[in-house]
Amino acid sequence: MNNIIVIDDEHYICGIIKEALGDFENCQVTIFTDPEKASSYIENNSVDLVLTDLVMGSFSGESILETTLKNHPDSIVILMTGYPTIRTAISVLRKGGYDYLIKPFKLENLKATIMRGLEHQRLKRENVELRSQLELMKVKDALARGIRLQPLISLIVDSAINVLPAQGASVLLRDRKTGEYALQYQAGVLLNPRAISFLRGSYLETGIDFAERQPYLISEDVEVEGQLYKSSLVAVPMISNSEIVGILNLIHMDRFNHISPGQIRLSTLLAMLVTSAVESNQKDRDLKRSYLMTIKALANAIEARDKYTAGHTDRVYKIAIILARRLNWSSAKLANLRTGCILHDIGKIGVPDCILNKPERLNDEEMEVMKRHPQLGVRILTGIPFMDAALPFIISHHEKYDGTGYPYGLRGEEIPIEGRLLAVVDTFDAIMSDRPYRSGGSVQTAVDELIRNKGIQFDPHIVDIFLEAFNSGSITRAMNYKRKANREAILSRI
Repeated sequence: MNNIIVIDDEHYICGIIKEALGDFENCQVTIFTDPEKASSYIENNSVDLVLTDLVMGSFSGESILETTLKNHPDSIVILMTGYPTIRTAISVLRKGGYDYLIKPFKLENLKATIMRGLEHQRLKRENVELRSQLELMKVKDALARGIRLQPLISLIVDSAINVLPAQGASVLLRDRKTGEYALQYQAGVLLNPRAISFLRGSYLETGIDFAERQPYLISEDVEVEGQLYKSSLVAVPMISNSEIVGILNLIHMDRFNHISPGQIRLSTLLAMLVTSAVESNQKDRDLKRSYLMTIKALANAIEARDKYTAGHTDRVYKIAIILARRLNWSSAKLANLRTGCILHDIGKIGVPDCILNKPERLNDEEMEVMKRHPQLGVRILTGIPFMDAALPFIISHHEKYDGTGYPYGLRGEEIPIEGRLLAVVDTFDAIMSDRPYRSGGSVQTAVDELIRNKGIQFDPHIVDIFLEAFNSGSITRAMNYKRKANREAILSRI
């Protein structure tokens, strides 16, 4: 129903216009001969179209125009005047007026102008709806691209504020083990403390369990800075496989209307998008965990075949993360470091036991077989989701800084930083580990080897970082090696 307001200080003109508009469908026409009363009505009621005289005693129709658009930005305002001037027309249109009619006018022209105005308003509102749909498409596209959960939740909450519109929105996620809800993201300009506590889930303390799986709605009138608002507090459960995984909370405040059924349906759609993101994230985490458990089992299987290297990957990781932090690696890169360390020797699963556990040094032919393990490791993991980040560790940890390493003979910074870091750490632990053909060396022997091959086998900068860490005692504390060395004697050689 379109609410049309007619304002003219001549009562008979208001009557004629109201009668002429009587055959308009879905329109309610309200007339005012007092512009001040009309202005007060516009400030406190929903209005779609205003038809007002330009000059009404000392009261200007331009004031009505400004009041209308201030309170109802998408309303149509048409002005009537018996004294048209170019300046007046320009002023009216610049201030947002839709059109103006010159008195006297034909009622057919009046009807046509009002119909054009309402159609223009309909198109504007459809355009707003289209922008809302485009906003949702951005969310769907982000979900399809596999964006991480937290940025996606932020995008959805921000979209809820834009498309409903809402003054505040938040997402609570439910812990599957404890059943408790935790705030994940909150945004918006909140107008009162009650709204803030609602977004943080205060209503859950009343025992609401969403048994009907329907949105929980509180509609109330609140006063903000002396003005009365229609406030709607909405909590939409996010349901996955009949289980509530979270809640989308929304605060909608409007001068004239509570949240509409259409807006609630839209909020339900947004909650479904968050649910999809949570489901996808959980599947992703479960899949990663499954892969890592499988790969860890494979790595353990390799170490079980070679009793001399038991615990090698764990020790390598403990040292590597100390160096990586000193190199200011990002949190994402540090996460990849663990995977890379666990998997760096995965290719040895294809090395025969007679070579892997040979009690003497390998001959040239056997050594060529052993040298294939980095490439074999890459072949094993290529095409497996989440494993790409481990590949640089696997393929390049036997490359040497001077270009004499394998499998590709890369030189200097051609070697990925992951391989250069792992080469230092892997060698340090390997020297100290027992082998079929020798007993493990001392810490001093291992440090001496790094110093002697600095710039030859190893990246000199990473060796320096290692020595700084060793000097601080962090490496020996982290590893708790059984064979202790005189640290001062070692440091004197650095």
